[in-house]
Amino acid sequence: MADNLSISGFILAGGKSSRMGTDKALLMFQNNPLLLHMISLIEPLCEKVAVSGQNSNYISFGIEMVPDLYSDCGPIAGIFSALKYSDSDWNLMVSVDVPFVNDELFLSLISNTGESDCIIPEHNFGVEPLVGLYHRRTLPVIEKMITSGDYRLTNLLSKLSTSYVDCNELIKKHPRLFMNINRMEDYQSI
Repeated sequence: MADNLSISGFILAGGKSSRMGTDKALLMFQNNPLLLHMISLIEPLCEKVAVSGQNSNYISFGIEMVPDLYSDCGPIAGIFSALKYSDSDWNLMVSVDVPFVNDELFLSLISNTGESDCIIPEHNFGVEPLVGLYHRRTLPVIEKMITSGDYRLTNLLSKLSTSYVDCNELIKKHPRLFMNINRMEDYQSI
């Protein structure tokens, strides 16, 4: 855990992996399934780690699973369910399909906690709402968005007090930092 701040970590792995054609969390990366790789990345920084997803194959990883409380809403449902499940005020959310994220990025986000509702990486190409810190106080806003049918994370960020952390220098050091594995071609390129 960083700086005695109680943080829970959640790996967002509840997607359908429709573009990949197979469960991305179970793809091998550096001799381990992606899910196990992500667990090992965030475990040193978090008091508790769980996976937001419902695949029964994840049980073998010895990690708690948090099922979506709302179905067919995309990642916003995973974030909401994780926050509802969490005992921590601050919660690190990381998508299972960004294997090159690192502790340098996570520590940079954690060092920016304060009065904001969420801490999100940004760079010249956009923002990364699926790799960020979310405070539990955001639950009512997220639930209102879901029940109104608005599942866009960029809309959520605009409704919250969001602190954006400039990650352009980190990307210079780690060009594939936010590389997302969505299709088989993406996976084969790593």
